[in-house]
Amino acid sequence: MDITLVYLLKRLLLPPASLLLMAVAGLCLRHYRIGMPLTVLSLVLLTVLSLPLVSKGLADTVEIYPVLSADALKAFQPQAIVVLGGGSHWGMEYQQPETVNASTLLRLRYAAKLARATQLPVLVAGGRVFSESASEAHSMAAILQNEFNVPVAWQETTSHNTAENALYSRALLQAQGIDKILLVTQAYHTPRAIRAFTEAGFQVLAAPTAFIGHTVQASVLSYVPSAKAFEHSCLVLHELLGLLWYRLS
Repeated sequence: MDITLVYLLKRLLLPPASLLLMAVAGLCLRHYRIGMPLTVLSLVLLTVLSLPLVSKGLADTVEIYPVLSADALKAFQPQAIVVLGGGSHWGMEYQQPETVNASTLLRLRYAAKLARATQLPVLVAGGRVFSESASEAHSMAAILQNEFNVPVAWQETTSHNTAENALYSRALLQAQGIDKILLVTQAYHTPRAIRAFTEAGFQVLAAPTAFIGHTVQASVLSYVPSAKAFEHSCLVLHELLGLLWYRLS
């Protein structure tokens, strides 16, 4: 399936587009008993997903892997660190067409910490999703090497999604006799990433970073809608949709 079509379908199925479509459908329906409840439901869901308490509850359903411990690392004895790309953005302030976005930078920062502590070789994974001038892996490698002073042993530059990250990383590392990896990605993305890399043939130890569920503290603000909470809810819903797709396919 064309990658643009895939991204379009995802955007239509997930908030906010799905809620806006629901509201518009409700307004367009002439049958008052169907149209009005549909519009009200869209507004209720928009409000609920914007509550920090709800976004925390959703995050807790996917952030199931704990912070990497020294004991787990010692027992597992990984052979390499794999860092997954989380997106790019226009890098005009850096005088270049693209650079990594904030999500990818968080992953790189943690991967650099692990690389210094373990002295393991690093693979960065991420291709060109649309018409970028350079692969995401290329940008990631440049930041690790130039800004974190961490060498990058391999670049997986052809993938479009997490499943392809796993398959193409497997092709690179299998040739080196490597099948036990530390997998670095956002905590909410870890379950889907673990599944993809396990199915590709890796033994995987999770190294999650940037937990979002633990950032919410119980207070009166937990019951006040916020843009950040809505963003977090949408991120988790994207992961749940991805896990459902893995099961169906």
